[in-house]
Amino acid sequence: MKAVSRKRDRSKLPQTTSNDEGNKFSGKSSLQTSPPTELEIRGVPVHFPFRPYKCQEDYMGKVMDALHQSENALLESPTGTGKTLCLLCSTLAWQREQARAIKEKHSKEPLL
Repeated sequence: MKAVSRKRDRSKLPQTTSNDEGNKFSGKSSLQTSPPTELEIRGVPVHFPFRPYKCQEDYMGKVMDALHQSENALLESPTGTGKTLCLLCSTLAWQREQARAIKEKHSKEPLL
């Protein structure tokens, strides 16, 4: 059996400049991305790394509904639609809001 060496076609990969080479792991790149976004879902500010698609906003809304009502939720979405990111962003936003509300409540209570 003969080993075959295949070279990868790098013409389809994103091109980097010499400045990008040192920033491989710092997240800086010449590729265009949208800036981080903060949107309000069910009255809770949610930080999202880019402008979400409508299906992602809907998904995060359903997560918020379940959290507000202390219910379980069975949510489905096709592969590649950002389910994990939506779940993390919406849940962490809800948790931040709950912590803020508890802190605010305790700061207004009179000391005995």
